[in-house]
Amino acid sequence: MKFLIVDDSLAMQSIIKRSLAKAGYEENDYQTAVDGFQALEIIEQWQPDIVISDWHMPNMTGIELLKVVQEREIDVKIGLVTTETNQRLIVEAKEAGALFVLHKPFEAHELQQKLIPFIQGSEESERLISQLPMSVKSGLPLQLPSIVALNKLANGLHTLDIRVDRSFSLGINYAYLPYVIVLFCSENDPTTKAMCVLDIRCAAILSSAFSDNPQQAAATVIKNKSLTKSQLARIEKMMGSISVLFTDAEGELEVKSMHVIPKPFDQLDKLGATSKDKRLDVVVYSEQLGEGQLIFMAVADK
Repeated sequence: MKFLIVDDSLAMQSIIKRSLAKAGYEENDYQTAVDGFQALEIIEQWQPDIVISDWHMPNMTGIELLKVVQEREIDVKIGLVTTETNQRLIVEAKEAGALFVLHKPFEAHELQQKLIPFIQGSEESERLISQLPMSVKSGLPLQLPSIVALNKLANGLHTLDIRVDRSFSLGINYAYLPYVIVLFCSENDPTTKAMCVLDIRCAAILSSAFSDNPQQAAATVIKNKSLTKSQLARIEKMMGSISVLFTDAEGELEVKSMHVIPKPFDQLDKLGATSKDKRLDVVVYSEQLGEGQLIFMAVADK
């Protein structure tokens, strides 16, 4: 992914880049500009995915840059970082198409939270997941993982004592956003066969278990309500191990894709209302890291 950082302060350029690196995005491509005119030239030639721009700059301000990009119908996402507090102007910026307006000074996790829907493609993910029916066809050959198998896997993968128990009373709780949704398919067929939904507490447990200080790592995930790129990679690796626990007539499953959903949307509500006999609700518990929610569900994709 390509980031353009626009600020007449070289120090602020460095702060933004370090903030992205802390979130696990140091391997992306970066360019910088000191004003809107220079940024516009780079945008047209380099075509960045995301522009993070200061508001008040000489020659061309961030809001002026945003309006020019909109007028020329350039396909680029722009977020503003600013000391501006005038609510009328902030509303104007959002109406002009700003992805977000983040106030200076800010913490690294605050910038990450603003960027999650765009870096991790959650807007596109919502559209993809919304197309999946939340009902299971009668006689679908897929069998969900068993509690016994999940516990064996947890005990084999982690040095911490992590237990998995079935629950019959779980539902979608938006207090524990963002949710991580994993889609599974057969090895030779891209059709979605199953999905797994983790709340932020469960994601914190699975992503932090191998950390040098797992308790601190898990607490940070829950406090900031965000996951770094490396933490998401750990969850994806774990889901790859879990995929072999499904029983399917067409062979083993594998991870098809993983998505972070940072805000409520209709399909999550439908998932929460799905009949209990068509899914497996699980509580993942660690004495050191707390407990979280995990839902497995077979999906009829076609």
